[in-house]
Amino acid sequence: MSVFVATSKRFYDEAEQFVERIKACGVMVHHPYFHLDPTAVDADPDYKSRVTLQHFPEIDDCDVFYALCPGGYIGCSVTIELAYAYAKGKEIIVSEPPAEFAVRALITDISSPDQFLTCLK
Repeated sequence: MSVFVATSKRFYDEAEQFVERIKACGVMVHHPYFHLDPTAVDADPDYKSRVTLQHFPEIDDCDVFYALCPGGYIGCSVTIELAYAYAKGKEIIVSEPPAEFAVRALITDISSPDQFLTCLK
């Protein structure tokens, strides 16, 4: 099994910890590029586009797309990645219901990070 974890840069600290917990379960995980400077990415439209597109092969490779969206915040880039995953027929799980109602139509299930990890064990 492999998981793609998506989240807004607002939640990178929480996401990094979550990714490590998934890895500890012996599951392959693709995740945001934590090593990139979010300010630099956002300042350059071409760079931002390249980063987003680089995730598509990783989404192709995953079994489950998991969006970490505290408080329902999903963001534009995560919405794009989630829609791509949906178009590819991936199972889509979110940590909380997205505030954007249109995104909710694409979701397979809602599962907190702790609940999701329990299912991986």
